[in-house]
Amino acid sequence: MGENNAATQNRSKEIQRVEAALTGDEAAAAAIRSPQANAQIEAILRNRGASATEAADLTADLWADCFGERGGRRPLLEKYSGKGPLGAFLTRTALNRLIDFKRRQKFRGQLPGAADPDALGDAFDRLPAEPDADDSEDRLVGMLRKALLVAFAKVDPEKLAIMKLVNIHQLDQGQVAKMWGWSQSKVSRSISAVMVGIRDDTMAELQRIDPWLDLRWEDFISLCKDSTNLFGEPESNA
Repeated sequence: MGENNAATQNRSKEIQRVEAALTGDEAAAAAIRSPQANAQIEAILRNRGASATEAADLTADLWADCFGERGGRRPLLEKYSGKGPLGAFLTRTALNRLIDFKRRQKFRGQLPGAADPDALGDAFDRLPAEPDADDSEDRLVGMLRKALLVAFAKVDPEKLAIMKLVNIHQLDQGQVAKMWGWSQSKVSRSISAVMVGIRDDTMAELQRIDPWLDLRWEDFISLCKDSTNLFGEPESNA
């Protein structure tokens, strides 16, 4: 309970700091864009495959967009709701931009050469249009949600029930083994197989949704943990 209260108080302070920064409070803005926060975001981007230059450029663009209007759109920090840590919000946004950057980079690498300008134009016409809210987590979270739901739908219902009893409801594997008339080792193997299947099917579905998306399982887990609306309102477009 104490931890929840502390987290709530921290979120309240972060919202107040964001509101102050958006009204021109330079001290609040400096606290948000601290050297520590800058270094952390750059380090995360480099860990996910960005070069030092790419990490620095993406982070600089992120800070610029946080406090200023961008092509008629409102400052990025106005999107922060306080449902999660501000650092997680900024990290998700930066990682989302890196994934989009790498995706476009890969796409351009597959384009025909300049000697075929008509084919070049056709190829760019085939690139899916980006939504207006390209700096939020929404697009990425939608893909995570869809991939995870597809993976869970492929799991055998009986084996999924066993995994839930052990991992969610905290039943002892020995108890579950007696309920099913299995050995405890069979229960353990079944749970491991389900989790591996969910991992593999999730990553395969992400690649199917977006072949240019370069995401590791560790990235997927981290993004799911930090997302505040992973299983919120479903997207209207299936």
